[in-house]
Amino acid sequence: MISLIKKLLTVFIVLIILNVGFVWYGQANFEATIKSLGKAFVENNVTSSLVTQKLPIPIKQYIDKANLSQNSYKALAIQFDGEYSPKPSKSMKMHTLALLRPTPDMLLGIRLDSNLIVTFNAIETYHKGQANMQMLLFGIIPTGEFNDEKFARSELARLLAYSIFNPVLLKYENIKYEPLDATHTKATITDGKIDASVIFVSGKSGKIIEVQSSDRFRPIKKKLQKTAWKMKVISYDKFDGLNLPKEVEEIWVEDNKNIIYSKYSLTSAKRL
Repeated sequence: MISLIKKLLTVFIVLIILNVGFVWYGQANFEATIKSLGKAFVENNVTSSLVTQKLPIPIKQYIDKANLSQNSYKALAIQFDGEYSPKPSKSMKMHTLALLRPTPDMLLGIRLDSNLIVTFNAIETYHKGQANMQMLLFGIIPTGEFNDEKFARSELARLLAYSIFNPVLLKYENIKYEPLDATHTKATITDGKIDASVIFVSGKSGKIIEVQSSDRFRPIKKKLQKTAWKMKVISYDKFDGLNLPKEVEEIWVEDNKNIIYSKYSLTSAKRL
């Protein structure tokens, strides 16, 4: 009996070691892929064309408060840490690396820790009207992918919303602004054959405190469902000379109910 227990214990330990090795290999492979894509993303930079029309006052104020005039860049590398909740009863630790340009381009590497052993990763890209998200278990086993036009529009809307982290994008020539009132400004970005809109909500200080969009699509059972969306900014801080949002919540809105699915903090931003 004791011999059997020892054998079972040995098998259990070996399985744990193999699983840890598998996770380590998957993460190393995932990180190598992100580094490779990131290098190409930065090295193949393009110059943005800036708007010639007069920017709405709230947008101009935000750009000024971001301290952009003294801190230019060709690309911006930002990192988030937080929690992702695919459903109210489940929460996973989340770490995100994002690379952004002054143009509609985005590269995201996302790591989700379901527990000490199981990890999920996603690689998301957007460029020239094309978007792709590949989901990977342990960083190497494909579990799902989105790459159709609906997803491209959803990612373009998110990319426009993320201009609060990437303020130079707010000056991009293919963004048209429509002031709705003193605090709400509608922005529509056109990229090739698709376009997407968000509404920037400005606070009394001139900082953007919320972004809303009806052009986002929510993944539900491997399908995309159009869902109202908003991003709420809780606080700001200074990163590499720029004043950027620090604490953020992302929210799906269904039947007038707010479903907070992501809470995160900006931990670093580096101008490249």
